[in-house]
Amino acid sequence: MYWKIISWGLLIAVSNVVKSEFYSSVSDLDKLLQTEGIILKQLDSYIQAQEERLGELRRRTFSWKTAHSKATRNAKDYLLNPVNAFLLIKRLTLEWNDIEVIANDMAKQDLMNTDDAGKKTLALPERVDLLGAMDALLRLQDVYNLDASVIANGIDTGSKMLADDCFELGQKLQETGDTHHAADWFREAYNRFELGKIDLNKKVKILEYLASYSYTTGNVEDALDYTDHLLDLQPDNKKALGQKTFYEDAIWDQQDKLFKSDKISSSKASNNILAVYKKLCQGEILRNASETSYLRCRYTPTLSAFSKIAPFKIEEINLNPRIVVFHDVLSYTEIDLLKNWSKPLLSRAGIANQETGKGEVSNYRVSKSTWFTDDYHAAIRTITQRVEDMTGLSMDTAEELQVVNYGLGGQYGPHFDFFHWGELTKSNRIATVLFYMSDVKIGGATVFPKLNFALEARKGSAAFWYNLHSSGNLDYSTLHGACPVLMGEKWVANKWIRERGQEFRRKCDPDDME
Repeated sequence: MYWKIISWGLLIAVSNVVKSEFYSSVSDLDKLLQTEGIILKQLDSYIQAQEERLGELRRRTFSWKTAHSKATRNAKDYLLNPVNAFLLIKRLTLEWNDIEVIANDMAKQDLMNTDDAGKKTLALPERVDLLGAMDALLRLQDVYNLDASVIANGIDTGSKMLADDCFELGQKLQETGDTHHAADWFREAYNRFELGKIDLNKKVKILEYLASYSYTTGNVEDALDYTDHLLDLQPDNKKALGQKTFYEDAIWDQQDKLFKSDKISSSKASNNILAVYKKLCQGEILRNASETSYLRCRYTPTLSAFSKIAPFKIEEINLNPRIVVFHDVLSYTEIDLLKNWSKPLLSRAGIANQETGKGEVSNYRVSKSTWFTDDYHAAIRTITQRVEDMTGLSMDTAEELQVVNYGLGGQYGPHFDFFHWGELTKSNRIATVLFYMSDVKIGGATVFPKLNFALEARKGSAAFWYNLHSSGNLDYSTLHGACPVLMGEKWVANKWIRERGQEFRRKCDPDDME
């Protein structure tokens, strides 16, 4: 016998031996009945397979339409929730890929022709986007000390994750060696087995992992429960059968006392600075009255003539080093202009390599940015002049205005704004002006781990501090970082002022000569 694929895609068995004139003998017609029977069986099998695929496509499409309908009812608010953003990216990567595979198996051709001009206009995420979205959710969990269940439930307003969504996060953590947090997400996936459909192989992997993790941390009874559930799904799983006997013996002999949880530790050990950074982001560190009683708010003119007529509203945040916030120094019209100009120009922001000074992309800084010269528009020149009026410093050697948009879980870990590597073309960064161009619903604060305080983003305001002592030495107490955006979006603009040209603008301070 040999197999032949006929034009409509069915696999049909045909004799490679018998070649007869079937019309000339009744006895040979019996063979045709056999052939017809085989063809009908193949047809039934083919139709059943196609109906199963079609049913699966209908199920997935209905689920997708439901999610899309929820998203489009209030798209802006929907996309500001990091869980929703992750699920959207997942639908357009993993789930879309699954649908294409099912549909292509049916049609024996591409569901969407790559030469189709219409496809070129689609904005489809790639695998790197999905991995980035996963990193963002896990970063939010880490920095804000969130339970997996809080994120999986949509962080208050977002869509709830299904078992498959939680599985993907658990698997990613397992691959990085973070067994503790991987178990949290696999356990969350296990609790959601009945929500939506999850592949049997994934269920088995989840149960195997949870059983192994439970035993290693001393919870042998839980390990046995997970194994029993696995055997309900796969009664002939030889590995699980062996593990079941092992766990039963361990319980009987009280061997579980040898496996206490202190043998397992999280792989995410962090130094003290990162620990303080996270606590500040979580709001666990608050200054007391004795630390804030000397701080003042006032209307204050600077050296500029303009400020004599319209003094600035200044709030003191810290006295040594001096850090202040200028309120209402950027209008909503200016903010809208900066955002609209920036959106088509944004690209992934990098960090400066501390050895070479060259920029490089890192998960330490997750945002996109662009730069504007004073020549770009009169509004940019006006903002630059306002910075000079606010600070009393010369803008002749200042850097261009940088606009930054923080995305899903966007952050910038603790860092300094000054240079370590002696980049002295225009001298070092003497000061920073940080404009806040949006309010952030939850998260996104600017924190100073060595000074133990956090600045909440307030639209239209600007923070100002010196990065150098008046002697010109580096001020290491200005270490600061941007907390991840837990809910909402964050827009800022930076103006870094260089040291050269400030010789007669910033006088030496005997109390600040370190």
